[in-house]
Amino acid sequence: MPTSRIILLFLLCIQVSAFSQVISPGEASQKFMHYIDPFGLVIIEKMEQGTTLYSLSREYNVSIEAILSTNPDLNPGAVPLGYPVHIPIFSEAISFGPPQAGDDSIPVFYRVEPKETLYRISKVYLGTSPETIIALNPRVKDGLSIGQVLHLGWYNPRKNTDHPATTGSSEEDTASLYPVTDYTKEYKTEGKVIKEQKGLAVWKPGNVQSNYYVLHPTAKVGSYMEITNPMLHRTLTAKVAGNIPPGIYQTQVGLVVSPSVARALGVLDQQFFARWRFVE
Repeated sequence: MPTSRIILLFLLCIQVSAFSQVISPGEASQKFMHYIDPFGLVIIEKMEQGTTLYSLSREYNVSIEAILSTNPDLNPGAVPLGYPVHIPIFSEAISFGPPQAGDDSIPVFYRVEPKETLYRISKVYLGTSPETIIALNPRVKDGLSIGQVLHLGWYNPRKNTDHPATTGSSEEDTASLYPVTDYTKEYKTEGKVIKEQKGLAVWKPGNVQSNYYVLHPTAKVGSYMEITNPMLHRTLTAKVAGNIPPGIYQTQVGLVVSPSVARALGVLDQQFFARWRFVE
């Protein structure tokens, strides 16, 4: 095959891959729910500067204890800055009709994943009928497609009576119990060199739980790494669970991420371009 045709096919593959990950400006600000077995529906909130478990507890009216139980891998004594935290969403607080004026309900959405059906999303995840979801998404009558965005209703924090946020505690009290740690800053303070790389990252489909981890050839095991999907401008922090075993992946693979990391980054393809910062 002529070299020009090979280059053309390569560029076409890149364009197709990029298109599959492009989201509209509106979607970037939407609250997406995810189904995490065995915890149920969650909303993923990244620990930004100024975000605490207390503030998330108040925003969604969910107790800190319920948040911690939905994030078994999270160290409550040092919550990593940039870490994706699962906020449990209970179906009783979701309404399927438009909220009244002045209601502080949050519109919630869902991105269809492989092998999911309308019956499973409506009955198993939400405890409602398929017709209810069709009323919110008329195009669903033509069938579901992987990556399709569904509007699943409105979440009203005040209606949540299942493990609601506790009263009497203050942000100052919880800040000392659940401190947020900027590991990049901490590593620099310790005199460690923060390295930056970019290249091919891969992941394998599997049971998406709450495990945010990566494998890297030389990164320090147990440290926290910052990973960016430049296509969607999404960055998160994940733990280095181990080094990539030699001979398992192709030599050009620079990073292996867990399915949870891939989903939080908005990745659809099993191979994607990424940037990462780490210590050795």
